Amino acid sequence: MKNKFIKNKNFVNITTDDLALMVKKGFDGVDKKFEEVDKRFDGVDKRFDGIDKRFDKVEERLDRIENILIHEHNLRIERLEDKMLQIQVLLKTNLK
Repeated sequence: MKNKFIKNKNFVNITTDDLALMVKKGFDGVDKKFEEVDKRFDGVDKRFDGIDKRFDKVEERLDRIENILIHEHNLRIERLEDKMLQIQVLLKTNLK
């Protein structure tokens, strides 16, 4: 029975050694390519470290701004409560 997937009838005998050499040639240079990729990833890691530091600074600044705003709002609420108390006293009523 003929194999319907084989179209070329000129077969070449390939030994295991030949096949091993072909595989080796296919992998030659892969180490160098991986070294280049590793170097590029090292550069990306350094850039991300810098970005992390910048985000930390932004976070610190936002925390400070938030604390300032909360403090200011608390002061405003206290003043409003004091004014409401004064109005209650003037009206001699309890507005709770």
